[in-house]
Amino acid sequence: MTFDEFKRKVKKAYEGYDISFSTNGVQHMAQVGNNLTLYTNAHSDAIYGMMNGNFIGRCPGVEKYE
Repeated sequence: MTFDEFKRKVKKAYEGYDISFSTNGVQHMAQVGNNLTLYTNAHSDAIYGMMNGNFIGRCPGVEKYE
């Protein structure tokens, strides 16, 4: 998943939320509000999440946005 694809999917899934994005080229990350962090590896289509520092696993609800 490219960084642009990741940003598009997260923005669509969390419309109306304050979101900031970062990437180091290998991992893409999004901070949604104050409590939710989403991330994916650049060569994967899976998006994972952490809520308040606790791993919440894969987030297929975010992944579905094309």
